Amino acid sequence: DENIHMDAMGFGMGMCCLQVTFQAFDVDESRYMFDQLAVLAPIMLAMTAATPIFKGRLSNIDVRWSSIAASVDCRTPAERGLLSPE
Repeated sequence: DENIHMDAMGFGMGMCCLQVTFQAFDVDESRYMFDQLAVLAPIMLAMTAATPIFKGRLSNIDVRWSSIAASVDCRTPAERGLLSPE
């Protein structure tokens, strides 16, 4: 079996993460900040790539985002676009 089964929400939400909240003066400043962060966010994500191993097995992902997102995603495989909706 090539899959790594992480069957509890704690596998995703138990990972250490940082969330930053910004407050802007107005919409123009908000747009400016968004434009600046849209360029920096992928760079910062790549610099912090530090999760290649889950449950003692080497995975083909290196960032925590997909694991964190999947731990709270209650959609069916068809709703996620993995299967046909038949």
